Amino acid sequence: MIVSRDCSKVSWSPSEKRRPDFLKIPEHPKGLELDIPYYHYGFAIEVQGEQHDKYIEFFHRGDPNNFIRQQERDQLKKELCEENCINLKYVWYYEDPHIVIPEYLRELGLIE
Repeated sequence: MIVSRDCSKVSWSPSEKRRPDFLKIPEHPKGLELDIPYYHYGFAIEVQGEQHDKYIEFFHRGDPNNFIRQQERDQLKKELCEENCINLKYVWYYEDPHIVIPEYLRELGLIE
């Protein structure tokens, strides 16, 4: 459930399956994961920490190539979602989710 300062409660829950079949590909047989999927509404929310934006030694285990691979996975996930009619929205580490998520829900016509 999402609660916002400027809109009422949204009473529907995200889908439980976070690794849909369309994100299972030979390079990632277990499947790429969506953070907060709402397949029945045709969108998903990805919470993007700092490690998705820049090299962080801890998250990338001291290897800058792991950051490059992270970005490649993020791009692949975006493309696969587009191909499967899932509108992927992002909440970045520097954004307030209480503002950004309701904005996305309004854009998608799910709340007023």
